[in-house]
Amino acid sequence: MDASLNKRLSDVKWGEYKIGDLFEINPTKFYRLSNEEILDINGTVPLVSNSSANNGIMGFSKLPANNIGNTITCSDTTLGGDTMFYQGKDFIGYSHIQHFIPKFKPFNRSVAYMIISSCKKVTADKYNYGSKFNRKEMNNTIISLPITSSKKIDFDFIEEFIAELEERSVAELEERSVAELEAWLRAAG
Repeated sequence: MDASLNKRLSDVKWGEYKIGDLFEINPTKFYRLSNEEILDINGTVPLVSNSSANNGIMGFSKLPANNIGNTITCSDTTLGGDTMFYQGKDFIGYSHIQHFIPKFKPFNRSVAYMIISSCKKVTADKYNYGSKFNRKEMNNTIISLPITSSKKIDFDFIEEFIAELEERSVAELEERSVAELEAWLRAAG
């Protein structure tokens, strides 16, 4: 990460929050059907599974969504926050997926990304095959978030920081892609 972004993170004040105080955590609603009955190549409703890839999305369905979006999901069969994802759209749940419904406002993608990053940091290497990141552990996990001088979550800082981080990441990717394309064009003659 860029030095100026690191400085912003080190300059901000941080507060500790128990995830269970921020979210109502419950199992997702899911269809008691086989994957073949749920998944459809022409579907548009995400099916969120235990995967740590593709935002946890196994595929898409034509069945109605049974969980609200603008929330976070996480598998309770894994070793920490590696399957924790923001779900922007309403979705279909899956067995062993926990649904984090915020108890606070505002909640959006940027706030979710900050919470997920903090959770991944504190759960890394903490859990193993015999000690899962289950709902009880999720509820009791303490994370750090930026706070205002009045000790409230600093949503403005979070949104500005994530926007700047995304802007810089896009600029770096664009710069790299242009350089690769120019090198390819020179080599191709």
